[in-house]
Amino acid sequence: MKCAIITEKADVARRISFFLSEGKAKSKRSKGHNYIEFEKDGNTYVVVPLSGHIVEINFPPSMKDWKSVDLRKLVESETVIEVKNRSAYSTLKDIAADADQIIIATDYDREGELIGMEALNIVLEERQRRHLGMPDIKRAKFSALTRQEVTEAFSNLIDVNKAMADSAEAREVIDLLWGGAVLTRFFSNATGRWGGRDFLSIGRVQTPTLALIVKREREILSFVPEKFWRVFVSFDKGGTFRAEHVEGGNIKDHRRVEEILSKVRGGKDGRVRSFERWEEPIRRPAPFNTNEFLREASRIGISPANAMRIAESLYNRGYISYPRTDNTVYNRSLPPSGR
Repeated sequence: MKCAIITEKADVARRISFFLSEGKAKSKRSKGHNYIEFEKDGNTYVVVPLSGHIVEINFPPSMKDWKSVDLRKLVESETVIEVKNRSAYSTLKDIAADADQIIIATDYDREGELIGMEALNIVLEERQRRHLGMPDIKRAKFSALTRQEVTEAFSNLIDVNKAMADSAEAREVIDLLWGGAVLTRFFSNATGRWGGRDFLSIGRVQTPTLALIVKREREILSFVPEKFWRVFVSFDKGGTFRAEHVEGGNIKDHRRVEEILSKVRGGKDGRVRSFERWEEPIRRPAPFNTNEFLREASRIGISPANAMRIAESLYNRGYISYPRTDNTVYNRSLPPSGR
């Protein structure tokens, strides 16, 4: 039996192949694209990495002219699928189309499910062209690239989640029809910026984000700083401790500050009116989700883009769980340093 495993990235393909083949997998090449092959239990396995989306949706040629196409018709236009990664596309048809079993092993999120379904549809179309029957189609679900997680995922295969893939595809269509096309073309034409690279880009994420940045920048520019003072005194009574003046808080009247200082300056004695003592347990930090991870990375000077590249690299090597998630539960197959 021949089994084709489809992964999203080359590093993931190599790691999965290493675990499943016990290090005996071999790298090969077809149609200008690398893939991996190994034998296990009398079966042949081919692992094809995709490098992300290999197809993309677009408008038909008749709807691509920015000036002549009526935007009202553009909203209701049909879309077409165009191949963007020709080598991966050709390798799938050449290597995976005759497999008896297809296993989708892309990232387990909406985008990963769509990437897997796109590849699966290419394989099924090629099988139909060759008059081959329907293969066994399965999904390997894992959130960390450890030996335990990978072997368990391939020992307990599940069905492909078509609904998850459809939701990602629906987002792509909406982005194209409204963000990437209609609104971008409308504002670009309205501002005379439709030619070449000078167009005015509108997007579902980028435009609201830009609005938040502009709003924050305006708040910063309109901020009027005010001076204030706080009065503290250091005591030495069987140990040094620091106390705040009884009024506490921010004192905006400088005359009041001078009045307080004149009373305590040069003094030897003071009275502590009140103090508080309590015990507070320090809980271990909650695991990062994507937002918290990027926030902490920014605090130490790492940009979000660079932080995600680092996280993706660590995930592909099996050191951390999948970084693009809202989940804050560690995967138990990870070593302690990867949790």
